[in-house]
Amino acid sequence: MVVPVNASYRIGLSIVSVTLILSSALCIAVVDPSPEIGPAGEHLGSLNRQLGPFRLTERSGRAVTDADLAPRVWIAAFVFSRCPSSCPLISLVMKDLQSRLTGTEVRLASITVDPEFDTPSVLQQFANRYSADPRRWLFLTGPKDDLYRLILDRFQIDVAQTTASDRKEGAEAIAHSDRLVLVGPGNRLLGAYDSKDRKAVGRLDEAARSLDRRTRADRMGWVLRLPAVNASLNASCAVLLMAGWLLVRTGRRRAHAACMTMAITVSALFLSCYLVYHYFVGSVPFRGEGPIRVAYLAILLSHTLLAITVVPLIIVTVIRAWRGHFSEHASLARVTFPIWFYVSITGVVVYWMLYQMPVPRPFSV
Repeated sequence: MVVPVNASYRIGLSIVSVTLILSSALCIAVVDPSPEIGPAGEHLGSLNRQLGPFRLTERSGRAVTDADLAPRVWIAAFVFSRCPSSCPLISLVMKDLQSRLTGTEVRLASITVDPEFDTPSVLQQFANRYSADPRRWLFLTGPKDDLYRLILDRFQIDVAQTTASDRKEGAEAIAHSDRLVLVGPGNRLLGAYDSKDRKAVGRLDEAARSLDRRTRADRMGWVLRLPAVNASLNASCAVLLMAGWLLVRTGRRRAHAACMTMAITVSALFLSCYLVYHYFVGSVPFRGEGPIRVAYLAILLSHTLLAITVVPLIIVTVIRAWRGHFSEHASLARVTFPIWFYVSITGVVVYWMLYQMPVPRPFSV
């Protein structure tokens, strides 16, 4: 059955309108305009604090400096081999992270807080307990004064010798933090995560993976230009769709077919670039707060839902034209057109809001 022309357009426009209205209502109802990213202690990036120069000794006996670790993302833990309780648990968490982060360039570093006992050979035995891969998990020691300055002053992690009375009450010989510290490229401190909290360790894993992908993308350079390329492809698709619509209304069917073929090609190229970018970079959070955050997420949600919807519509529309069923093709195309056009336009809007639009945070006292 062929749907009347005006009714076909109304169906497509109605799908767009209802999706946008429902997306907006959902975001207004459930989105926190000023979300907490996580516990404050887990996010130190705004301090932009760097570790500075250091020189330590790995269990193999080789020197490890700040320059060796600076190009990579790494996770630091603070332990000692004679520790009876907390350190085995911390090291098991690090072992789990070693497994989780397989396939990334993230490195792990267990830094001893008992360097007078933890010589490289002792650390080698300690590392063997946890099947530590020497290419991915370092065990570091060094002069006690240098180590403690690094831990206390630069990492700003607590460490101290306990008294005999404390040890009688069950305290460890050396009191130290059980937090794991995420360090970014350039040895910049980004966060401290509670190793006893599974959810915190999960957030650490996710943050390290995301940062690792971005670090690799930075090295390739061209990956970071893909959002602008994608926006250009979306804009080009919108122009081609409008041109194709105008051409078919004036009876220029061959030119219309050429425009729509190009629109499909541009959309396929966009999808390829989109997947490549997000493979390396992961999701990019919107930094704005307040009503603009709700508006952005409503547009993004409607864009995503309709992008999923329009793919089978495009395929069926093209198949009908290919088989010569032009009446059915035209009827479905009038439904597909407003959805496809909306997806292309909002693709540009999402790019602008996420990467270009200034989004000042609301003033608070």
